[in-house]
Amino acid sequence: MPRFVQLLIGPELFWVLVVCAALLLAQANVPPSKSVEDIIENLHLWISLAGILTFSLWFVPGINRDWLLLRIWIAAIVGAHFALDKALSAHSEQSPGIGTVYIAGLLFLFFVLLVGSVVVKVFYA
Repeated sequence: MPRFVQLLIGPELFWVLVVCAALLLAQANVPPSKSVEDIIENLHLWISLAGILTFSLWFVPGINRDWLLLRIWIAAIVGAHFALDKALSAHSEQSPGIGTVYIAGLLFLFFVLLVGSVVVKVFYA
């Protein structure tokens, strides 16, 4: 596999797609609808799921695993921040609960990254 393809397929591309999905979600909430608002309010769970799915890159053949764990951490933290920021800014009621969703999303993501890193290093290193 060419080197640029190994670098292109990685956590950065995955989280760019997650941020694009959050932007589409924000655009879909104009005018506000109850179903999209419910998705936005539960976004912390979807971001945690995306963090779990990021570790599936460990099992893709041909990906260089030398710096993959660091790339996963950086891409996940930056990507989750932008995804949560863009999607939560589209919520119709900017109440304190929306800020809590942001904090919960990042805390859940840190927990997922910590557990995922331990599992990957212990079982698949």
